[in-house]
Amino acid sequence: MVISKICCIGAGYVGGPTCSVMALKCPDIRITVVDRSTERIAQWNSDKLPIYE
Repeated sequence: MVISKICCIGAGYVGGPTCSVMALKCPDIRITVVDRSTERIAQWNSDKLPIYE
């Protein structure tokens, strides 16, 4: 079985960074992140990330 798609529910402090690293390391897998906060999704799609180090 070959995994070609992954969906992560939650783009918060765990889901967002985890899925971004998975997307970077596995470019052949389509990774989708969903969250009920449209503002948070918009931040992940912009230059202003919703996490601070």
